[in-house]
Amino acid sequence: MACVLIYSRGTLIRESMAKMLQEMRSVKEVYTVADPHELHESLKTKKPDFVIADIYSRNYGNDLLDSLVTTYSSERIILHTTRENKHINYYNSILGICHFVYAEDESDLIKRGIDKILAGLNGLIPDNYSGILTNRECEVLRLIALGKTSKEIAEQLCISKNTVDTHRNKMLQKLNIANSASLVQFAYNTGLI
Repeated sequence: MACVLIYSRGTLIRESMAKMLQEMRSVKEVYTVADPHELHESLKTKKPDFVIADIYSRNYGNDLLDSLVTTYSSERIILHTTRENKHINYYNSILGICHFVYAEDESDLIKRGIDKILAGLNGLIPDNYSGILTNRECEVLRLIALGKTSKEIAEQLCISKNTVDTHRNKMLQKLNIANSASLVQFAYNTGLI
């Protein structure tokens, strides 16, 4: 069972998120803070397992995430944001934050997402993609996103270059994506990287 600290300047978000978490079996304790200074003090004294930082309301300081990542493990940070946030890739690739919950989602979906994160799974992979790509396609996609060529991927996975290209084309079709660059963006947005 986890101890979770919620940071939000928005009272409604802070209180509703706390109420939701208190109802979850995987959560032992919930603390809430509304001030950045109080957040950093609570990290020292409460020592939470995870921090949920609300960046959806846009009421957070620009340097909040930078200071949070430098004082706390990025693997233990969950950002509350919107699916249309164009900076998710930045948060993930530069700051190392890979856990997100989305303001537009129903509370049950948010609970399931937080349960997955508390269980050690990546919080970027949305439920609606879990059955679309095969495990092998996810492997190929991860390697594509890491900048590997089809030949390098084929050698690493012990398959032919044509098979790699077939996986790439199937992923483009399944995800309705136009090109490999968009596949890489998808891999970052869904946490495969």
